[in-house]
This record gives sequence, structure tokens and C-alpha cells, in this order.
Amino acid sequence: MRTRVAVVLLAGLLGAVSHDALGQSNYRFGLTIGGTWVATAPPQGRSSGYISFQGGALLRRRLLGPLSAQAELSLVQRGVEISGPDGGSIQYGAGYLQLPLLAYVEAPVGGSVAVHAEAGGYAALKIFERQTPGGDVNASFDSGTSFFRRVDTGVVAGGGATVTVAQQRLNLTLRREWGVPDVAQAVGTQPFAEAPFPDDAKIRAWVLVLRVGL
Repeated sequence: MRTRVAVVLLAGLLGAVSHDALGQSNYRFGLTIGGTWVATAPPQGRSSGYISFQGGALLRRRLLGPLSAQAELSLVQRGVEISGPDGGSIQYGAGYLQLPLLAYVEAPVGGSVAVHAEAGGYAALKIFERQTPGGDVNASFDSGTSFFRRVDTGVVAGGGATVTVAQQRLNLTLRREWGVPDVAQAVGTQPFAEAPFPDDAKIRAWVLVLRVGL
């Protein structure tokens, strides 16, 4: 699933063309694709993070000088991997439609390079969920049990650089995302008893994002 999502997002990104949105220079539209190291907090005894992918679109409006407001709409993947006591593991994953609203500040540093910082918050709505077994754990790909709550919210902070190549602006950003609520949903009976989903889970993610069209 994560591989198919990455291929679709990459194809969309490669088709992006830089342009001003809505015909006004104060508005800019772009496409994004990113790699994510995602986990949950607090850390459990046999839990670890894993790599997933995300991508979407964003709209940026210049407000005053180097300050802009930025809205994004992205498909993101969240989850945690739990190892069994005798080997094997279960990756508990969920896909969310995420809407971050950010303040964005950019400053040129010379030539075609600029640096930037961004911070704000996000809200996210779950659109799918799945569990992937690994190793020797005996489990189904679809347990029929929902482990993640429908809604997640959190805060975002990050920074990076923009470089112009052949009149195309490429924006690379590293950011940290902290989920605020507990997204673990109460489960009466754990279907994967050897690698159960944690009772308390708040999303934590490192995201490396490439943006085109800004």
C-alpha cells in the first residue's frame, strides 16, 4: 500500500508546473511529496516507528514582506510497528486527510537560494486503516477492528531551503509534527494478542517534504 501511494504521488509531482494561482501574484499553488518517519508516543516496550509516504497540494498567500499564510491538503499515513515476544511484528497503519494551516517566513541568502521557517497546526480525518503482519506473527491483513480514532489534531514546526533550477522553484522542508490527542481507540479484544496496539498513542512524525510550483 505505501509503495502504491508513493508512486501515485510522485507521478503527480512530476507533472506539476510552476504558476501563480488564481491569476494573482500574491497567491501561489504547489504540489508536495514527502517521506515520513512515523511513530507514537509514549514509546511502548516493543514499539518502533517506520517509513511511510505523504503528498498533496498547498496554497500560499503573501501577507506582509517575507510573511505568508499557507494552507495544505495532504494524504498522510500514520501508525506504529509492534514486535511480538517471539519474533515478527504488526504494523498498525491509518491514512488521514490532513489540513495544516501554517505561518511561512522566507528570506533570500544569495543567488537563487532562500531559507524558510514554518509553524502552525493541523486537523486530520481518517479515511482508511489497515494492519500489515510481518515475520512469524499469525495475523490477517484485515482484522475488521478500528484502532485509530477518526480525528487527529496537532502542531507543526520546520524549516528548509528553496533553490531555483531552470526557472523552477524546488522547496525542501524538514518538519516535526506532534499529535495532541490520544488517537488510540478503545478495543475490547485485541485481535493480535502477541503484538497488541497500545492503549495510549499520540502521533509523532518527522517529515521530509519536496514542494514544486512555489
